[in-house]
Amino acid sequence: MEKVTVLIVGAGPAGSTCGLLLKQQGVDCLLIDRAVFPRDKICGGGLSPNSYRLLSSLFPTFLYDYNSVRRLKLLIEKESVLDMNLNEEMRIVKRRQFDAQLLEEYKKSGGAFAHETLTAIDEGDGQIVVTMQSGRQVACDYLVGADGSNSRVRRYLNPKTSRGILCMEQFAPKSSGNALIGNISKKYAQGYYYIFPNESYDVQGFGDYRTTPESFRKVLDEMGCPDLKAKGAYIHIDIDYPLHDRIILIGDAGGFANRLTFEGIYYAFLTARNAAEAISSGRPFAQVNSEVFAKKKKEKLEARLFYSRTGLWLLRLFCKGCPGLIKWCYNKGTGTTTSK
Repeated sequence: MEKVTVLIVGAGPAGSTCGLLLKQQGVDCLLIDRAVFPRDKICGGGLSPNSYRLLSSLFPTFLYDYNSVRRLKLLIEKESVLDMNLNEEMRIVKRRQFDAQLLEEYKKSGGAFAHETLTAIDEGDGQIVVTMQSGRQVACDYLVGADGSNSRVRRYLNPKTSRGILCMEQFAPKSSGNALIGNISKKYAQGYYYIFPNESYDVQGFGDYRTTPESFRKVLDEMGCPDLKAKGAYIHIDIDYPLHDRIILIGDAGGFANRLTFEGIYYAFLTARNAAEAISSGRPFAQVNSEVFAKKKKEKLEARLFYSRTGLWLLRLFCKGCPGLIKWCYNKGTGTTTSK
């Protein structure tokens, strides 16, 4: 049987980041993923200032392509209530390319990678044994689940774990405005419609707590979008599993996406960093990641207020009467530091 110190399931931004940081610390690890990269990923692809500054601090020489966006348009019930220029750019990446580049950085560092599908997890005799669909078995000291919202690792910790909310997207011809666009409605169940423009096309999407393929198409029809091929994926936004000393969940697998905006990339980087620190230092992940766990509880309350009828009324009121306050809230939430 093979033996590694850390086995990471899932080679998206969370898994590749965690693996690369562990390699930099000299920790032996194996990264596996059932997908063949490059592969598509349901995600608007937006990197907030929080996200790309954290990424830059972790990997200063890592370069990637992106579309710079400096305009945000917010609609409520399809009525424009805010159109503002951003102090700092949002970077819109194509996840197919971005994720593959991060994985290549991990492999260039000497990290081991295998195209494998996890089928079973067993604990005993002080170690964790992972069995692959190919029959390959690997024993590890730490198992890191970075395998997204349908995480097999999370289902091992809690077989009754929820799938989360369904988000759906389609790729449309690029519009001329090069702006982030969001529409919120009292008809949506704590969710929103959005457009994220990357370099060559627009990502049109929708997600809330009741999304179905039918409701997605209805929302996009109402927003005047063409009927194009759509794809969907779940976003898990609950920490409904027991914490484990040597089985760690990060990124979407751990339910760390923002409860208000569903942004996942920033927390993928952050929880990956915290997991690597916990493993390399021998400290519990619950301790290293304590601020993030606390933040998730706070976001849940914020989301309930923001998407309530009262919240939408207040948002419309402040957008029209005090847009500076809304801009301040946006800057605070995204990590924008400039005040010009």
